[in-house]
Amino acid sequence: MKALFLAAAALVLAASAHAADPAAKHYFGLNLTTPGEANFDINGRNVANDNHPRAVKLYAGLQFTPTWGAEAGYGAFGSWHAADPAPGASYQTRLGSKVVYLAGRATMPLGESFALFGKAGLALNRLSQHDSLGHAARENFVRPMAGGGLEWRLAPQVSATAEYAYYGSRRGDGDRFTQQKAEVGLAFKF
Repeated sequence: MKALFLAAAALVLAASAHAADPAAKHYFGLNLTTPGEANFDINGRNVANDNHPRAVKLYAGLQFTPTWGAEAGYGAFGSWHAADPAPGASYQTRLGSKVVYLAGRATMPLGESFALFGKAGLALNRLSQHDSLGHAARENFVRPMAGGGLEWRLAPQVSATAEYAYYGSRRGDGDRFTQQKAEVGLAFKF
């Protein structure tokens, strides 16, 4: 948690130092993402989730130079549902997921219209789990995050993006959870 706070402070300081720099570019974007993976241990059986939640990510960043930038984002990745597969069982559980991240970003142009980019930073994952017995639990964990992708400039201020991002994973209490996403979206520069 302290590392995430320090990364946020560094991003704010860097942004304020470059605010007067006309070469610095701001950007924001919206991505649709794959829902991710969740498996549950219910009565000794490994049960996969039985739905496909809608998942989105909003992000904003500051490009300090043509190569280097910093980015912050928020992902609302939906909730996964699973039910006890035993005949006549009524037990159900639900796991919800959100993420907040801060990352450095490196960009490499591939001509006039395309660029490759990579990201590395920290992600704060927030999970909440509820079941049909009335039990509820919340969990936060910070993990290193990494990602990369391709940006296609559609207009001077608009780009389409395709990327892969890994926000971390955790195991415990008989279940496994991984935050890794394939994402497509639009980015806007100003």
